[in-house]
Amino acid sequence: MTTKFPLLVQFEFHPSSKEAAAAAEYLHEVLNADPAVPGLQIPTIFTPDDGSGEPPEPKIAGEAHRVLVVLLADDHLAAAARRKAKSGRSWGDYAVQLRTLAEAGRHRFMPVQLTEHGYPVDKRLDSISFLRAWAFDTEEEKHKCIARRLVHLLIRRLRPHDENEDAAAATIFLSHAKADLEREPGVVKSLLQHLTAEHPENTWFDSGDIASGSRFGKEIEKGVKDTALLAVVTDAYSSREWCRREVLLAKQNQRPVVIVDAVQVKETRRFPYSGNTPVIRWQPGRAQDVVDLLLRESLRHAYAEENLKLRQREGDDLLFAGPELLTIVHRDKAKPVLYPDPPLGIEELDVLSHTGVSVETPLERHARAYHLHTRGLLVALSISEAEDLKRFGLRQAHLDAVFLELSRYLLVAGVRLAYGGHLGKKGYTDQLATLVRDPVIDQLRGRVPDDAAPAELVNYLAWPMVPLAHDEARLGPLVEVIRCERPAEVTEVLDARFVAAPQVEFPSDSAAERFAWARGLAVMRARQTADISARIVIGGGIGLSYRGRMPGVLEETLLTFRSKRPLYLVGAFGGCARLVLDALDGAPRAELTSQFHSQRPHTDDVKKLYLGAGLKWDEFEEVAAEFKAGAISGLNNGLTVEENRELATTRSAERIVELVLRGIQQCNAPSAAAGKEE
Repeated sequence: MTTKFPLLVQFEFHPSSKEAAAAAEYLHEVLNADPAVPGLQIPTIFTPDDGSGEPPEPKIAGEAHRVLVVLLADDHLAAAARRKAKSGRSWGDYAVQLRTLAEAGRHRFMPVQLTEHGYPVDKRLDSISFLRAWAFDTEEEKHKCIARRLVHLLIRRLRPHDENEDAAAATIFLSHAKADLEREPGVVKSLLQHLTAEHPENTWFDSGDIASGSRFGKEIEKGVKDTALLAVVTDAYSSREWCRREVLLAKQNQRPVVIVDAVQVKETRRFPYSGNTPVIRWQPGRAQDVVDLLLRESLRHAYAEENLKLRQREGDDLLFAGPELLTIVHRDKAKPVLYPDPPLGIEELDVLSHTGVSVETPLERHARAYHLHTRGLLVALSISEAEDLKRFGLRQAHLDAVFLELSRYLLVAGVRLAYGGHLGKKGYTDQLATLVRDPVIDQLRGRVPDDAAPAELVNYLAWPMVPLAHDEARLGPLVEVIRCERPAEVTEVLDARFVAAPQVEFPSDSAAERFAWARGLAVMRARQTADISARIVIGGGIGLSYRGRMPGVLEETLLTFRSKRPLYLVGAFGGCARLVLDALDGAPRAELTSQFHSQRPHTDDVKKLYLGAGLKWDEFEEVAAEFKAGAISGLNNGLTVEENRELATTRSAERIVELVLRGIQQCNAPSAAAGKEE
């Protein structure tokens, strides 16, 4: 059963507005750190955009317990607010209905006025206060203003509260050496003045807020337990007993901690337990940056807490930040510690192993549950950006994040990865190569690095692609590059450039060039399909910009389907995966018609070259009929129809990983594997 997200942010705006789209993408980045490192990861979706400019059906995302709908109102939305679309709905109706749905579903609605005339969009929204971001002079200031309000509200939605009421605002505990109050450069005083003037938080300030006659230690302990700790580390900080105690108390009570590095000359000894936290260098006049970082860390902490509670098993001990000796040394060795993804590095895990306490992340747990490392499995990833990604309320950042998570945990589970593509920087091959070089993968698999072991990533390179020695050297020994030979039917007789080992890639502008590329790519994809144990399809272009016989991911999918190898279609990101899922259900799609693809130049001439060489020419209508005849059961992937339907719709990387690994396990049970070897 799917486990919901604790929280999701739904950004809504008019699809014609570049300003609103830029704001939404900025806010997505604020809420989502690099997925390769520990940090904030709040799921988001955007307004579905089918290219018509009309408002979609109003919906609140159903995959989270709490949803915050952020309406980004600007001139485009205001101008279209009263115009009725073909559906009879206006953009004003859409905004009003979103608010109604959010409030009826115990979610939240946060309208933002991006431009002077972006308010009120619709008179039915007059009763609600819009955030006046338009009053700021620059785009950067507008974005930061929205981000601060957004983070504040999300923290309040995640912290414990009665029924559906938001919790009180976050409280900041300012930890510092008293000697630094009057000492230059006045960091503590600057932070206090800023917090008092600009923020709704109640700043809890050590001895100044402790009533006369109170027990100092008890008051400090009580204050730290319910706050976010902002530690101003100066030359003197680590030498003060109560400063050290405050950090220890915060970590022992699992409170968010951020370090402000305000050392001017030197520290004789940095307090060792102030590590494993975000750190920001103090800059005069930038107090707001410090508070912003603390609030993002508070949100990360609150989200991690809720997320782990939803995923814990009986006996789990939860830790809301990456484990360290201080936070696990006193824990019960019989209880596994569950902490947020991604896993720690190999060097940290090695140190922690001496405590005897077991630590793991939710996705790591999923991967380890499937003992695939002895099966010798090679799983292909077919992925590229889909032209219709926006139709599903997603962007390239969403696709890249799920690709990285899925790849990481396939490796952890013990499978090798296959991909077909160029070797240049910034491509998926390069991203996968970076991942397989991470030593934490071997650590999590329980495997000792072995130079004689097969490469973790196999990249198939089609003729007439020209690999550069520089690129192959950069990828290193963990990546095997298989260069496919020139197809027999493509020779210099057709074109003098079509030599067996071209030194320069030629374009695909003429009929002969298109034929050569189509055959080279088809041979490569057939070779890869013959080698693999399964294929996973995410996204994939379905337009007319392809160089092969048909869109690349579609051809890879078709070959796998015909070979009866397990095929996993992740449909929430649109593209080829969604196209094939529709075809399996018999739903007509223009992209699977010959008329659509006849728009490609030289199509008839390429067909003649195919037939003249004695090669089969698949009409797209025939491909659609083949998928329909096979239906969902033709995927042969070890999943039930219901599980495949879920894989077709879920946006959760965790659930995608779980379903794919379950299917691979079902298709490669030890007895079946042994029988195949015989």
